[in-house]
Amino acid sequence: MPPRDLGLVALVILAWGSNFTAMKLALEELPPFLFVGLRFAILLPLLAVLKPPPVPWWKILAVGALINMGQFAFLFAALKADATAGLASLLLQVQAPLTILFSVLLFGERITARQVAGLSLALLGLAIFAVSAGGNVTGLGLGLILCGALCWSLGNLVLKRLGRVNTLALFVWASLVPPLPMLVLTTATEGAAPFTTLAALSLRGWLSVIYVAAASTVLGYSLWGALLSRHPAAKVTPFALLIPVVGIAVSGFVLGERPAPLDWLGAAVILSGLALMQIRAGRQRMKAGRSGG
Repeated sequence: MPPRDLGLVALVILAWGSNFTAMKLALEELPPFLFVGLRFAILLPLLAVLKPPPVPWWKILAVGALINMGQFAFLFAALKADATAGLASLLLQVQAPLTILFSVLLFGERITARQVAGLSLALLGLAIFAVSAGGNVTGLGLGLILCGALCWSLGNLVLKRLGRVNTLALFVWASLVPPLPMLVLTTATEGAAPFTTLAALSLRGWLSVIYVAAASTVLGYSLWGALLSRHPAAKVTPFALLIPVVGIAVSGFVLGERPAPLDWLGAAVILSGLALMQIRAGRQRMKAGRSGG
């Protein structure tokens, strides 16, 4: 992966890792489904300046249903009372091996032995995080987060088959999907009076919602989609395993969710696994450069 794309990966990981703390802060004042609808509704004015991407509408709607709505409906429900921000950032990364598995099974993508070894090492680091964070999630919360990870991985498959598109426009137009269903769902299941709740939302609550929308959707997913369109899923999605490193660190600083020594060990193991996968790609680029010269 070229240095420019590695820089984009780092930006996405920073945005998504810190995003979980902002979610937790917003959920102190908002019910989960209302929060999902609101975070995408505030993006809709961008439709006036972004043309719909030239892809079939069913694919735009699929991205909206799977990534924008499905992933975050499950995640926010878990974060409300059943999981800490740091642990949620960890468990959601089950999407990485799921995306690779589905890409191999459905699209015939190849994965090298070195990539398998590196991914296995990174998953070991993820397991270390899970052992360290035991007791910070309920059974219901675990199930909800894993459902969110499944939605994300399925959405990644849709992105993978789109090719080169304006991913910012794609995710903004996909934001048409969540608001109305989430408004109906919050009224029916959460007993919320949406407009009364929004009128009482504090400045911190509004800033948290805006940060989540800007960092996750506008910045994060637009760059993530672009990276998936340029590289095999096996090279891109493993980097998402770094999100818990940032997520646990930020939630510890802001929310007081203090990471244990095993958390940092897990971070080191994950970094080692990612480095192993990138060594292979780097050697291939060096050989290609020599033969071309």
